[in-house]
Formats: sequence, C-alpha cells, structure tokens
Amino acid sequence: MTEHTEVTLRIDQEVFQVKKELLCEYSDYFRAMFSGYYVESDKQEINIDMLEPNVMSIILKYMQMGMILLSEYPLKTIGDIAVAANFLQITELIKQIQHVLDIQLNESNWLATMTVARNASYEDLEQYSAAYGLYNFNSMKPECITSIHKLVWYLSHPHLDCQNELDVFKFGLLWLYKNNQLKEILLVLACLDMQKITSKTLTDIRRTFKDYDSHLSDSLFLEIISCLFNITSKGLQISESSLCEVKIELSDKYTERVWSESLSIVKNSQPRVLKYVPVVPIWILKDDKPELRPHNVYTFDEGEGFEKYLEVADQNLWGWSMAAWGLTKLVVVCGEHGRGTKMFMQDVKVYDTLKKQWEQISAQLPFRRHAGVTSVGDLLYILGGVGEYSKEIASSNLQNENTWQHKNIPQADLSKLWVVLDTAIVYNLKDRNYRSIAKLPEPIQSPAACTHHNTVYIAAHKNIYCYEADTEVWKLVMVTDRRMTFLKSYNDYVYCMQTYFRKLYRFRPGIDDVLQPITSLANLPTAMCSLRNSLMIFTRTEDDELTVEVYKDKTANEKPRVHPIPVENMRVNDIAGSCSLVTQLPPLCRELSDYHRQHLAISD
Repeated sequence: MTEHTEVTLRIDQEVFQVKKELLCEYSDYFRAMFSGYYVESDKQEINIDMLEPNVMSIILKYMQMGMILLSEYPLKTIGDIAVAANFLQITELIKQIQHVLDIQLNESNWLATMTVARNASYEDLEQYSAAYGLYNFNSMKPECITSIHKLVWYLSHPHLDCQNELDVFKFGLLWLYKNNQLKEILLVLACLDMQKITSKTLTDIRRTFKDYDSHLSDSLFLEIISCLFNITSKGLQISESSLCEVKIELSDKYTERVWSESLSIVKNSQPRVLKYVPVVPIWILKDDKPELRPHNVYTFDEGEGFEKYLEVADQNLWGWSMAAWGLTKLVVVCGEHGRGTKMFMQDVKVYDTLKKQWEQISAQLPFRRHAGVTSVGDLLYILGGVGEYSKEIASSNLQNENTWQHKNIPQADLSKLWVVLDTAIVYNLKDRNYRSIAKLPEPIQSPAACTHHNTVYIAAHKNIYCYEADTEVWKLVMVTDRRMTFLKSYNDYVYCMQTYFRKLYRFRPGIDDVLQPITSLANLPTAMCSLRNSLMIFTRTEDDELTVEVYKDKTANEKPRVHPIPVENMRVNDIAGSCSLVTQLPPLCRELSDYHRQHLAISD
C-alpha cells in the first residue's frame, strides 16, 4: 500500500475522500481490505452499503481527531455509531462506546441500551443493561417500559428482583392503565410466579384490580382469580397438578374456558430464581501474627458451605468496613494501616460482582476506622467509628463525663488515646464526593447500621435512631436495654441482635415502640444477612466453631434451622459488616412463554 494514497468511499449518494493510511490506522476492516488479498486493495473507489453517510462522517471525524465526545449525540445516533464501529472493526471506539453506555445506564435508558447493544453485537453490554433493569425493579417506573412486549418480558423474567408477586402485578396493572390497555390484564397475571401466590395474594390482586376498573366485575380475569382462590383455600399450592386434581369440582362453578385459561397461565408460569448470596468477612486463624491475617470475604451456600470470594483489604488494614451498593457491588471503606500508625485508608474500593473487577476511587475521606456503613441508593453513609489519635481532642473528651471510654486515664497516657467519633458523612458513589451530615446523638465505635425502606438506622449504646434526610436530624425510634451489635432489614421489620446474647429481636419502624423478642438462637451471633425469603445468621459455638442458623418469619414461633459447618480455624470478623449480593449475570431469556406469544400475536 502506498502511503498517503487517497481513496474514495461512496456511501449511498455521498462520497468521502480519505487517506488509506488513516483508515488502516483505526479500522481492522480497512486494514484487511487494503492488505493486498482483496480485490478492493487496488481500487480507488469503494462502495459501502452497510452504513449511513451521516454516521460515516462522524466516524471519519473520530479518525481525524483521534477522539469523539459521545455525550454530544442522542442514544439512537450512538447506536448507529456502535453498529458502524462494529462493522468497521474499530476496536478502541467500540470500547469507548461500551464504557460510556455502561456508566450512563439508568431507569429511563436501560431498555434502549439493550437494543443498541443487541444491534451492535455487544453481548456483555446487553447483559449488563438487562441486569440493571431487572435488579432495579424496586425503583423502576412504568413509564420506563416502552411496549407491552417489553413489559411482559420484564415482569415474567425469572431473575426479576421483586419482593413479592403483588408488587409485580401492581406494576403491570399501572402500566396497562396508563397505556389504556387494561383488557390485556391476563398477560400481566401470566407474568407472576404462581408457586408464590397465596390466598392473601389473590385477595389483594382482586382488590387492586377493582380499584382501577370496577366495571369489570364479571370479567374473565376475575373468574380466573376466583378459580385459583379455590385452589389455595384448600391449602394447595397453585400448580398444573392441583388444577387437574380439582377439575371436576371446579367444573360446577366455572366454565371450561375459565379452567383451561387458568391451566394455561399456571402451566406457563416461570418461577423466580434470582439468588441472593451471603457475603461474610472471615479471618483464617493460623499461627501467624493477628495483624498479618488476610482480610477476605467468603460466600456461603447451604449445600457447598463457605467459599473464598475476595481479598478485600491489605493484611494490616485494621478496622475496615463494607456494605452492599445495590445488588451487584461491594464497597469497602475506612481502616488504619497498622494500629496507631495514623495511616488511614481514605479511598473507596468498589467490587463489581458482574464484571468481576475492583475499582479504587481516590476519595480523600476523613480519617476513620471501625465505622458503621450502609447505603441508600447511590449514597454511602459512613457513621461514627474511631478517628485519628489526638492529645488535644482526647484531653477535651476527658472533661465529658458521658465519654465513658476516656474515664480514669492518666494524663501521661493521653497521647495513646483514640477518639471515638460522633461525626457522620455521606459519600455519593456516582458523583464521587462527600459531605458531612448531622452528628450522631452520641459517639460510638463500630455502630450497627442498616437501611430499611430507604431510611438509615443506627444502634447506639442504648438507643436506636433513624436519620431523617428531609430535616437532616437523627430521630430516636427505639429505647433498648442493651447495645445492639447487628441491625438488618427483612420484609417489614428491622431485626436486631447483640453479640453476647442469643435472642433475636425485631420492630416495625413507625409502629412498634418496644423491641419484640422473636426467637432464641442456638449459639451466639457473629453476622446476619438478609436474603430474599429468610435471614441467615452466622453464629459460633462455645467451642468457637461456626454454625449457620436460618430464620423465616413464617415460622416465628419456631427456632431457626441450624446448619453445623465442618470447618476449622475460621472466625467471622463481626465488626466489618456483612451483606447479600447477586454474583451472576442474568440470562437474557429473549423467548417469551407460549401463553404470552400466542396472546400477543392475537392482540397484534
């Protein structure tokens, strides 16, 4: 190939004069074309039918400048650029497009980004986009779903992160109502996991539907709900076999169409299979020095037991804390590199469970270790803990009779004191900045913290408080007779435990004014994880062996199930925090059920 030789690109009715050298520098497609092995290598004019002229103009501008500001273009144009970059095999531009679309994912564009990714054959981006939508169901709005086909795919997906099937039904019903398509209500009913439907669910579904349209009281939909209610009222789970079992009895009450439609809906129902994985910080106890123990987190499966997942911090990082950011990110903050060194970690480390990679953000956080940490959306709350050694501050704390940690300390030892903090900050994980918020009602080291219904709760020495973001104050919600070491949100309650007691407590914020003792654990608690349908509590025996106890609120009067774990030399780091994450990308499940495909074809 002669250097600096120009070639004419003809795209539709437009022509572009471009140097071959420039095309070959950026595009593997043109590099192969002009390598001498293709007939086009000697041609001065190349016809390309696969691209649009305006997109090629943008691509050539990118080649000439070596950069492109994708933020200047709407998503549809970026999609066209993505297809062109993929066709022309422009590797660096493909990476840039995927990165930009990934970091810009939100509730309003994730479906459109999925389409862009599919058209451009960006398989990873398509799955990340699907995961974003499925795992953010609780914050999704009906207007973000662009068609009834997309609605059905979304609500019937086995990996949808829904707390219960009533929420799924309400979402679909609201979408149909806003789009004037209530006649398609059976499509939404067929999205539900019928294995999870109870008599109460059906009663709530019927009541909710009538609130939207009271004129459809004799509709096929309500007849089917009544038919299914007959199944659950007999103590049976809704299934194909249970419907067939009572078919003769139901035939006296319902038409053949009601029964067959009910059977078709149940037969095509997809069970929810999204799996929450408990993530627990574990120390491996060996003969080495405690300060050199590796800081790892382990996942736990009832069948497989513990499995090492990540090394989250350097061996000498003391007092680090972790929390979940959404369902797919683990955040690690704070800590001191060696006790008393004043070398604090000020960065924020984020592990993406889907991409299997760490990101370390230089955040310049204030010095802190042994903090309480929890997240609300993209906001990470970092509460209390221990700050930098300070003779001046320690001296002032001695004068405060309420600061129990500093009583009766000789003046000569003031320089060795640590400072227990009452300060709190909020770090924005997306915007990457932080701000101070109202001080805690009292200084506290390693406070238990959790998020319940988008509100932060913290356990102090004798009280539990919540942070009212609107008024920016800490409000007393519960007086306790002991300091709670663990707080965790599960269903409508906040559950509480104390390290040295076996009792499990709970309360409903805004309703209960005293803690309710629920059950007694078999052993002393060391960590607690909230899963989709249970609480998993990690405990230790008197012989310092690990056990796992599983609690479900449906069996509140029973003791939690205990799983002995045959492991040695393992101990839970009970002050770093624990959480539950989703660790796998969801399948795309592009094919709808037979029921949905048939009914959508009829409606089309």
